This record gives sequence, structure tokens and C-alpha cells, in this order.
Amino acid sequence: MGSIARRTLLSGGVLTLGVLGLRTAGAQGAGTWVITAPEASMPQSPTSKAGRSISRGPAIRQVSPEGAVAANKPFNLRIEFAGRGGEKIAPGTAQVVLLRGSNIDITQRVKAYITPTGIVIPDAMVAPGTHVLQVAVSDDRGHQSTANIEIDAK
Repeated sequence: MGSIARRTLLSGGVLTLGVLGLRTAGAQGAGTWVITAPEASMPQSPTSKAGRSISRGPAIRQVSPEGAVAANKPFNLRIEFAGRGGEKIAPGTAQVVLLRGSNIDITQRVKAYITPTGIVIPDAMVAPGTHVLQVAVSDDRGHQSTANIEIDAK
């Protein structure tokens, strides 16, 4: 086999691998990044305002995921809000903070997914690690609740 034929064959193989690599990266990047790799690499924050006290504020409950998720792959993230005593949720008061470093406010990143019934991101993606999101929301009378939502990505 001549040197030109070998270079052509080698170039074609490298080009094919490059195109396959782009397709894979494109498929992985198709979701909504909730926690990026640089954020995940920060040390966990010891700060948390969530507690187990009795509150008149809204209930905040993690519906999904129920267990570990695949890192860098889309999954369904669903957090439910429920008013107490017939109070309505004020979705504009919702705040979502990643407890990493000096705490990272990601509310603007997820704002489009916040409704009066909760937060639903059908194609959420997170970098590898165990992550804690501190979610706070108030009802229309100003009663606020805070809860920690944990996501384990492997």
C-alpha cells in the first residue's frame, strides 16, 4: 500500500471518529444544565437554612429523581410545591441555590421551569457528584419554606 493511500485511509478514519465524537457530544448537550462541571468541582457549602421545623409556609417535596441519576445525561427533575390552608403559591418568590462554594444562586437558570405547582425540568442535566439544591418559596400571604433537594449523579 502506498503512502498516499495510507494517509487517505488514516485521514478518513480520523474524520469519521471526529464526526462520531461530535454526535455524541451533541446528544449529551441536549438537556438543560442545572449544575455545570465547574460548579460541581467547588467544595460543598456547609450553609443550609433548611430545617425540620413546623412551618405555615408551603410544602416543598422532591418527586423525582428518586435515586441516583447518570451524570451528564438528561433526567426528569420534579419538585412539588403545595400551599397550606388553601394558600396559593407565589412562584415569583422561588429561589434555587446550589450549596457549593459560597453558594451559587441558579434561580435565573431554572426560572422558566418554575410554576405555582413546583419546578419541572424534563431534561435536567448535572455534572458528576452529590449536589444539594436549597429551594425556597413563599405563599401569597408571605409564609416562606425552605427545603434541601439532593441529587446524586454517577
